[in-house]
Amino acid sequence: MIQRSAVALLALCAAACDPDPTPRVSTHVDDWRDRVIYQVLVDRFENGDPSNDDADGIEPVPGDLARVQGGDWRGVEERLDYVARLGMSAIWISPIVANVPRIESEDGYHGYWASDFTAHNPRFGTLEELQSLVAAAHARDIVVIVDIVTNHAGRVFGYDLDHDGTIDPDEDLPPYRREGYDAPILWHDGPLRVFAADGAIVELGREHFHRRGIGDLGDYEERRYGDFPTGLRDLDTAREDVVEAMIETFVHWVLVTDVDGFRIDAVPHVELPFWQAFCDGVRRRLDAHGKRRFFLLGEIYEADGAEIARHTAEGALDAGFDFPAKMTLIDGVILGGAPPSTARAALETNRALFRDVPQPFGIGLSPWQARVTIADNHDLPRVRAEVPDAFAVDQALVAMFVLDSIPGIYYGTEQEFSGRSHHEAREVMWESGFREDLPSFALIQRLAALRRGSIALRRGALVVRYASEVGGMELESPPADAGMLAWERAHDDERVLVALNTHPVQTSSARVATSFSPGTVLEDRLGGALRFEVAPDGTVEIAIPPRESVVLFAP
Repeated sequence: MIQRSAVALLALCAAACDPDPTPRVSTHVDDWRDRVIYQVLVDRFENGDPSNDDADGIEPVPGDLARVQGGDWRGVEERLDYVARLGMSAIWISPIVANVPRIESEDGYHGYWASDFTAHNPRFGTLEELQSLVAAAHARDIVVIVDIVTNHAGRVFGYDLDHDGTIDPDEDLPPYRREGYDAPILWHDGPLRVFAADGAIVELGREHFHRRGIGDLGDYEERRYGDFPTGLRDLDTAREDVVEAMIETFVHWVLVTDVDGFRIDAVPHVELPFWQAFCDGVRRRLDAHGKRRFFLLGEIYEADGAEIARHTAEGALDAGFDFPAKMTLIDGVILGGAPPSTARAALETNRALFRDVPQPFGIGLSPWQARVTIADNHDLPRVRAEVPDAFAVDQALVAMFVLDSIPGIYYGTEQEFSGRSHHEAREVMWESGFREDLPSFALIQRLAALRRGSIALRRGALVVRYASEVGGMELESPPADAGMLAWERAHDDERVLVALNTHPVQTSSARVATSFSPGTVLEDRLGGALRFEVAPDGTVEIAIPPRESVVLFAP
């Protein structure tokens, strides 16, 4: 049983003294496919209030990207107009709860090391500033996704292996043991706290953690039951009281902030029954408060589409990030020169793996329709660091906006950031000056406008029309179609034909089947001057310069 703490009485008193302690929440999104998601690391985006830079007792270390830099919620709010001008209509922000501030090698600037699930992160500002950020975003028709972690907390305790009442150097990071450690735990800063259904604050005990020591993330069992290598303590998510605590805690944060979705960290580290119980519980609780179409988006870092589909089983996640498309289409075909045919599964075939109906009380979209495609994020090298060819990066961005998925942009992509390593790809945004005169800013802005103005690009199903068996790596006497990839999107009466020549040096051509009427002249609305006429048999002969992309509409 989870123990109530002394402060629970204060929480209950506050609720009793306030005739209406629950803020008003609303549904702010009709169809998530109309949105473009912009990921923001709060600590790195904008420092709107330097007075909170040391709010958790540690000072920023400017220039050391493994350490705190000072960004906050006020800073994000101050830059919302910039975000809107870029064409973004959803922001995904860092976890909002209090964190373990510092360990040996790095700081908890990112927000993934929870130290208290019931308190906001003071380094990011006040609760009122978080609420102001969400309200200001909604006023601009920007919805807000908050990152959450249910798999683990930060390094909140040590293992007292020798039962001497103190934490020795080898007791913070003990190696993995399948049978676990039958030893007391010593809290570093008091027990971990969560919310209960009545708004009271309750404390977790040692029984609520697996306590098996540091796991190997590459091992199936250790990934699910072990602590992360940095000592993040793994919660026992098979316990019913832990499931209920996570539901109540994160529903609480929605009700006090009015955010519109969760990006959920480390999904494959937790068993599927937890996700079905957690997601269904969150949806039903929020629906009762009038908060609907709340997006539950999972980080399922898998190349296998079946694994992503498994975590979107009935009652579980609404969708996952489309890592198969990231790995095969973006990294493989566009950046790596692999044959376009290798992306067929990610583009089209994988659809059959997924449920074709929405989750009960969910967002109204099937998991395939709601998947989110990215070129990079905070855990990966920047897309611009992958290859020296800026035209390949541009093509990757184009592809993201014209797939049948929701595009996700990592902050700083428009500023042409190019960090590669874990911390170095989390650059300080305010040092860029938030320039709006860069080619990448203009391209993303144009792509967002193109998608916003096309019902087919937002709603249409995707059909692959051509995928060459030869990629851009073949530079000596390649066939005419080397690197050519084309797909069609259609919704109601609007049709779009997308074609990419991923070859770096050759103009490639192919005869592509379409559903357009013979004689239709297709015009590129991406910015080029190319035009193509549909032949009597419904095909069109497309020739595209190297590394160029076209998005073709009928006039």
